[in-house]
Amino acid sequence: MNYVLAFGREFLSLSWMVLPYFLVGAALGAALDVFVKPEFALRHLRGGWLSMAKASVLGMLLPGCSCATMPMAEGLRRKGADLGTVTSFLLASPLVSPQTLVLTFAVLGWKFAAARVLAAFCGAMMIGFIFLRLERRAGLLDIPAAAPAKKCCSGCGCSGVALPEAPKKFWPVFLDIIKDLGKYFVLGMAIASLLTVLLPQGAVMRYIGSSGPLAYIAAVLLGVPLYVCEGEEIPLTLSLLKLGLGPGPAFAFLLGSVGTCVPTMIMSQKLIGRRGLVIYAAWWLLFALAAGLLFGLAA
Repeated sequence: MNYVLAFGREFLSLSWMVLPYFLVGAALGAALDVFVKPEFALRHLRGGWLSMAKASVLGMLLPGCSCATMPMAEGLRRKGADLGTVTSFLLASPLVSPQTLVLTFAVLGWKFAAARVLAAFCGAMMIGFIFLRLERRAGLLDIPAAAPAKKCCSGCGCSGVALPEAPKKFWPVFLDIIKDLGKYFVLGMAIASLLTVLLPQGAVMRYIGSSGPLAYIAAVLLGVPLYVCEGEEIPLTLSLLKLGLGPGPAFAFLLGSVGTCVPTMIMSQKLIGRRGLVIYAAWWLLFALAAGLLFGLAA
């Protein structure tokens, strides 16, 4: 009974602290979704360094996790963008979004938020450069042919002429974001509260240390296989910090846990091939570890 009461108190306290920022982040995401037209950006994302930089920024601005932005990455590829641009977009997208940036600032502080933005941009540019070079060397990547644009099928009821999309409105989009992300918000709060209540204080320090080599390795190995969506990683990171994990390993966990969505990895194979997928997944592991080490030194 004591555990249930402690869980309830921790859950309500954490949710009350985070909820206003969650709503602000959802409103910002809805505004961007309504007023920023991705088609405009797609025309400027063809290839090269400037294109990769634009793709990285676009990935951070668009609301939604990597699974939601995968169709847009495929659209980039169909429009002739090189793999550097596509992979820059794919990496930046799950690392930063308007909602998660606001939540990171509110829950973990400005240092974590600023480091998250910097890591997303630098990491996206690095992986973009790797794939840009790999694509230019014939035979290194088993890249599938770009799928042709879908045409109107017979009997589907369409006329063969693309109909203009109805303009989006703020409040319906805002409510959709709340509905889609609400379950992840509640689940993240519940898991973080459960960890705080069930794990004894000092357990992390006793078994893996605060910021030693074992702490970094354990954080990455825990975060990379554990996919979380749209902000779940933030309360989990907070609970790990409360339990004694150092800022560096916590940041490594934060980054690693958002980049290994199994559906996204499967869909990525269509764009970058099997060998490219192995390189991309290995990069996530090294990237999260290196970023955590740098953050630990600067914190």
